[in-house]
Amino acid sequence: MKSILLILVAVATLTCTAGAQEKAAVQTSKAGPFHPGESITFKIKLNEPMPKGSRFDLRVSPLGVDEEVALGSGTPVAGSSTEFTITTKLPEDAYPGEWHISVVWFFLPGAGWTHRTLSTNDLRFTVEGKSYPIPSAADVSVTK
Repeated sequence: MKSILLILVAVATLTCTAGAQEKAAVQTSKAGPFHPGESITFKIKLNEPMPKGSRFDLRVSPLGVDEEVALGSGTPVAGSSTEFTITTKLPEDAYPGEWHISVVWFFLPGAGWTHRTLSTNDLRFTVEGKSYPIPSAADVSVTK
C-alpha cells in the first residue's frame, strides 16, 4: 500500500513539474503604461530550444477590441535558441486599455501555416490614450 501511495505522489509531482515547463514566459521591457506609437520590447523565454529553421509569431491585442498586432519571432539573445527579444512600436492608433498576448503561433521548418500554438504566461500591459468609438453593429439589406 505504501509503495502505491509513493508511486502516486511521484507521478503527481512529475506531472505538475512537466506542466509548469510547457509555457513560454513573456515579459515587457517596462511595466508601462505605454502609449500609441511608443516603442515596446518583449522578452520571450521558451521552455525548449527552438529547432533550427523554425519560427514563432507573437501577436498582441487589446482586450476590448479585436486588433491583433503581429510581432514575429524577434532576435535570439546572444545566440540562444530559447531566449528572444522583440522590439516594435505600437500602432499610432493603438486602442487604449489593457492588452494581452492573443496567440503565439509556432511554425516548424518549411511550414507555411500551422495550428500549433505556444501557451504563455498571462502577460498584460496597459496602453494609455484617447478612446474612440468603434462600430459594433450594421444593418444590411439587399438591392436589385
